Amino acid sequence: MQTDIKNINSYRRFTRNENKPNESGDYVLYWMQTNRRFQYNYALEYAAAWANKLDKPLLIYEGLNVDYPWANDRFHTFIMQGMKENLEFARSKNLNFFSYIEPKSGSGKGLLYALAEKASLVISDEYPVFIIRKHNESVGKKLNIPYITIDSNGLIPLGITEKDPYSAYLFRKVMQKHFIEAYTNPPKQNPLDDLENRSEIPLSDNFLKKYPRADKVLSDISKAVADLIIDHSVSTVDMDGSRQAALGKLGNFIAHGLMDYDEKRNHPDEKKTSGLSPWLHFGKISEYEIVHSVLGHQPKDWDLDSITPNGGKNSGFFNGDPNIESFLDEVITWREVGFHYAHHRPDYDKFESLPDWVKETMDEHRNDERAYVYSLEEFEQSKTHDELWNAAQTQLREEGIIHNYLRMLWGKKVIEWTPDYRTALEYLIELNNKYALDGRDPNSYSGIFWVLGRFDRAWQERNVFGKLRYMTSESTRKKVRLNQYLDKYGSQKSLL
Repeated sequence: MQTDIKNINSYRRFTRNENKPNESGDYVLYWMQTNRRFQYNYALEYAAAWANKLDKPLLIYEGLNVDYPWANDRFHTFIMQGMKENLEFARSKNLNFFSYIEPKSGSGKGLLYALAEKASLVISDEYPVFIIRKHNESVGKKLNIPYITIDSNGLIPLGITEKDPYSAYLFRKVMQKHFIEAYTNPPKQNPLDDLENRSEIPLSDNFLKKYPRADKVLSDISKAVADLIIDHSVSTVDMDGSRQAALGKLGNFIAHGLMDYDEKRNHPDEKKTSGLSPWLHFGKISEYEIVHSVLGHQPKDWDLDSITPNGGKNSGFFNGDPNIESFLDEVITWREVGFHYAHHRPDYDKFESLPDWVKETMDEHRNDERAYVYSLEEFEQSKTHDELWNAAQTQLREEGIIHNYLRMLWGKKVIEWTPDYRTALEYLIELNNKYALDGRDPNSYSGIFWVLGRFDRAWQERNVFGKLRYMTSESTRKKVRLNQYLDKYGSQKSLL
């Protein structure tokens, strides 16, 4: 990517201040916040382009603090597994890479600014939610050199939409308009291959004494995590946070799930979903390479000329295998609509962001009697009367994921079993962000707010739900195959 690009990728760049580069700086600094990978990374590509333009080496910084919201063993371990892989990769390529794990709250304070003191400019990742959004809004104001963030989140650049899309249909029209241009201007597979100045960047002894490298910490992740002051009640899971694990997951899905996706994805017992969301969330794999790999399995006579924009309909755009069309609608449209919504809405996680019709129907039904009301702790420990809901929560608590279809039911029932809608939203955010490896993500906020009416329409009116879409465990049992699922996760006994 060139620094003066005029194509679709120019909509990926967000200049956070008006400062000029310090041409006497020692290096260009890339702060790896969310896209924690060296491949298919627009931000890293842009940082390398600036380093070449200024004839400077590139310093890449990846860190992890202990005081982020919901910090626990599960997330820390997953992130650190990826950091260890990045450190080993950087060593093998003789890259200037600084990896830091904060040992206690406050220890990493000032680290970024200390690195920026000798930098010509700072490049980082654009991301519209959670602490990264707050970082990006504040860091540029504190630096006297440029702070530029680059969107490597999905195919359709965040800057190309002018306002928040209120439906998947609306965003799908945007996607269809720009897909080919976005897809044919991909991130480079290995952006650092183009890096010209590979001089070593020494870090001072005083700096390393204050901010020691993570090398020793990453050599024994389990022990390191156990020694930190974070939430140890949320256990680690049997998933590896590395990029290699993500690529293996993608390969397994293409081999065993993709060509059955349309028909079987909603059936938990079939195990036909991709399961890639944790690695997408932590930036270990790019959406582009997923889409590219999947499109490589279209029929032999398919090519990009087969694509036909169809006004936002959810099928008939790619005009290839229906399983591939169905999967791509999920990974592009339904994933990215949440990113674009949050990009335009600072209140993406607030009750007030719900559509007016939702707030109106909730107001009309706010005093409806609830047949069951549970506390947050009862929800958390799968102690409801509903075996299927308990199973979904148990999967979330123990494995950090919920099957895609059951996640919708899981959310709908919390609305039904809490005293009011704001409490339901509070509980859903807490449960999801505490346990889900793909939580704290625009896509997961979409899932939570979808059950409350975002990106949906009004349905038949009923008690408690008003005009919100209604789901029941009984109908779910009839629709989907989940006997094996209940055998595995349904050991938590219901109250009735």
